[in-house]
Amino acid sequence: MGHSRWETYKAKRLRAMEADVQPHPEYEQAGRDLELGDQLREIRKRRGLSQKVVAERSGMSQPALSRIEGGGGIPDIATLLRLGAAMGVRFRVELIVDDTTEIEPLTVHHRQLVTA
Repeated sequence: MGHSRWETYKAKRLRAMEADVQPHPEYEQAGRDLELGDQLREIRKRRGLSQKVVAERSGMSQPALSRIEGGGGIPDIATLLRLGAAMGVRFRVELIVDDTTEIEPLTVHHRQLVTA
C-alpha cells in the first residue's frame, strides 16, 4: 500500500473509530473525581494550609484527605462541610448535566448544633 493510500485508509479508520466511541461512565466519574480533588487541593494551598492541618481540623486522616485530593472519590456533603470549616471557607457546589439544562438554585443550609 502506498503512502497516500495508507494515510487515506488511516484517516478513514480513525473517523470510524471516533464514530464508534461510546462514553464510559467510569471514565467520566473518574474525571469528575479528579476535577473536584484538584479544586479542593488548590483551595487548601491558597489558604496556606497543609494536608495534615486540614485533616486534623476536619476529623479525618491525612491519607483520606490525600485520596480525596487525588481523585479517589467524591466526598459526601458532610465531609465537604467539615473540609470547608477546616479551611475557613464555604463551598458552592453546582451539579451541571450539560450546557443546555436550565439552572435552578438548590441551597442546603447547615446549622451546627451546639451541645452542652
